[in-house]
Amino acid sequence: EKTLAKNNTTLEELDYVILHQANKLVLESLRLKLEIPEEKYCIDVEDIGNTVSSTLPIALKRSMEKGIPQIKKGNKILIAGFGVGYSLGATIITI
Repeated sequence: EKTLAKNNTTLEELDYVILHQANKLVLESLRLKLEIPEEKYCIDVEDIGNTVSSTLPIALKRSMEKGIPQIKKGNKILIAGFGVGYSLGATIITI
């Protein structure tokens, strides 16, 4: 919520969401709780597993290579990592 507010945007206005690729169960639970449509949400953990701190750049690169239509010039993408001790970091980038 803080990241969205700082960027004067809403979850609905984002084109794509990439979260830390911990495991499929966590990712799917978060997607449902946040009510993010499947086509706007990255689940890449099935193909390469949890690569810890590198999951975010790997997921972004692989999404770009797959030609995900939501990742194109001018689109807004939320990238968020989370980990031990309830740590969280998030940003919104424009491609």
